[in-house]
Amino acid sequence: MNMRQRMTATFALAWLLLAWPPPPVLAQSQAGLTYQSRGRYSEGIRTAPSTGPSLDLISALVEYHEPYKGLPPAFQAMFYLAKQEPVYLTIREVEARYFYWLDQVQPESGWQAGKQNRFGWPTATVIRSLNWRQGAPLILADLGAVVRLGSSTPAKVERVAPVALYHSRPPQSVEGYCFVFRPDARMRLRFEVFAEGQGKPLESQLFPSVLAGQPHPIRWKAKEWPDGWYRIAVSGYVLSSNAPVDARVGFYHVRRFGN
Repeated sequence: MNMRQRMTATFALAWLLLAWPPPPVLAQSQAGLTYQSRGRYSEGIRTAPSTGPSLDLISALVEYHEPYKGLPPAFQAMFYLAKQEPVYLTIREVEARYFYWLDQVQPESGWQAGKQNRFGWPTATVIRSLNWRQGAPLILADLGAVVRLGSSTPAKVERVAPVALYHSRPPQSVEGYCFVFRPDARMRLRFEVFAEGQGKPLESQLFPSVLAGQPHPIRWKAKEWPDGWYRIAVSGYVLSSNAPVDARVGFYHVRRFGN
């Protein structure tokens, strides 16, 4: 080994000794972003659970977008609870880059039936630090949310409460919905919306090929719908095996939403 090689090797070893282990401040910062209890809710980076139906509802949102320039100090979630029953709110990325997840929400005064319910959480705890992937920070528009009613477990038949995500001003009325499903295999799917007790669909959408593992948004305009219960019926089959796909999602629509 010549002099230059010895100097290079010495420099590389010194650099490794200085760089490892990582600085305590960085290690503590990363540990603070992992999914954990934040008091009345849990939040952080985690992988999504692998269990669930073959067609998983990952988000049920009131269609609403409130733009911003600088990151707001807090994000807000609002939903209408038609009757008293167990509520399970989950907020997550629709397309996972940081694997952000928030759930286990326990409001101080409980969830209230027959009215709008709000939950707010600070962005400084986790969200502000999620800014290194693909040069783009995590923003409100990246998030989806769903309130499952009665059970926290995704299922083929379930009821949900659509959620509005915002930071300062909630929507005053519901103009439409965006439900996002994620299949575990490539599927041919039909989505139909029915008013409860009605046999004729209000709307039907057919998708000949829905990609496996990819979020698939379905949007409906609901401006003319009367208040009441509705259901989404999903039917189809897995393209590789012809295995049938069947799912039902019930939700309560209320036109007047904000204050």
